Amino acid sequence: MNAPQPATATGTRIKRLLQEYRWSLLFVWAPTLLTALYYVLFAADLYASEARFIVRTPSHMQATGITSLLQGTGISRGQDDVYAVQDFVLSRDALGRLEKQVDLRGLFNRPEADFLSRYPNLVYDSRTEEFYKYYQTRVGILYDTTTGVTTLMVKAFRPEDAQQVASLLLREGESLVNRLNERAHENAVHEAQVDVELAERRVTAAQDDLLAYRSREILLDPAKTSGALLETQARLQGELSASRTRLAELERASPGSPLRSNLESHIDALNAQIAALGGRLAGGDNAMAPKLSEYEQLMLKRDFADKELASAMGSLEAARAESRRQSTYLDRVVEPNLPDKAEYPKRARNVLIVLLSCAMAYAIGKLLYAGLREHSQV
Repeated sequence: MNAPQPATATGTRIKRLLQEYRWSLLFVWAPTLLTALYYVLFAADLYASEARFIVRTPSHMQATGITSLLQGTGISRGQDDVYAVQDFVLSRDALGRLEKQVDLRGLFNRPEADFLSRYPNLVYDSRTEEFYKYYQTRVGILYDTTTGVTTLMVKAFRPEDAQQVASLLLREGESLVNRLNERAHENAVHEAQVDVELAERRVTAAQDDLLAYRSREILLDPAKTSGALLETQARLQGELSASRTRLAELERASPGSPLRSNLESHIDALNAQIAALGGRLAGGDNAMAPKLSEYEQLMLKRDFADKELASAMGSLEAARAESRRQSTYLDRVVEPNLPDKAEYPKRARNVLIVLLSCAMAYAIGKLLYAGLREHSQV
């Protein structure tokens, strides 16, 4: 019998090995080889432009740039607005605003882009919703809770494209923070502004009532008029008392003196004047007492309205000051850079990830198959 040829024996061993390891070749090594071929031969370079910023309140504006990083967690960072900027950058609204300023679909369909990474491709078609999903794969934003710095990253097939989109997004983020400040300011001062307007209307109404009273009564200040009448009445009362005293002395000294009739006439005239003044002050249709009472009520109403307006104005200024104190600002730490080297895709890492993932899936599947086979034989 002839001995087997070496070539025939080698071919037999290769067939046996292929038969034995056919599943690992199919599910582990074949995907890894295809992935490696794609990244080596076809995958286009991606350039990443990064920008860093901080969102904080005016009370912490003294430290800027790198100084703020050294302050660590001591900074009050307005985290709500930071998260709002994060959500906005990855939102459809941000995508729509970008498309109004730049041909974003054209930037992601450059000639140097490969068939899997460009838009549209085998995964993402030309529909708007699919473009939004693709946009989220090219834009990333991360907030560091330790330093308070937010990092924005944009990937594109050309360095200038990545920098342009990052700059536009950073500008839109600043606009968003400004809009949030305006809305918060309006909400904070709205109620105080309404109180001021209501107080102003009350002051105007009180002034109108007082003006109508003065025009009707032809009195500028009833209080001053009443005071003048009281002073006149008091003066006449004093003069009447002095006249009565002189009359009594005259009757004792010279009962038949012709001056007696003159004094009595003067006393009667004083009594008549005093009675007239008394009637003008307290009695009759044209008395000052009811007019003074109405005037004092109108003045009290006006004074109360003035105090209410002053209080409302103070509350409005306090609300505005508090609103300014709580306003937030987007402070740029690092401007969007112009990358000079393609950082993506991570070819070796991605190939290794595919290899390990396929190997793990294959091992798990093999263990499950062995377990099921053993269970079926029992």
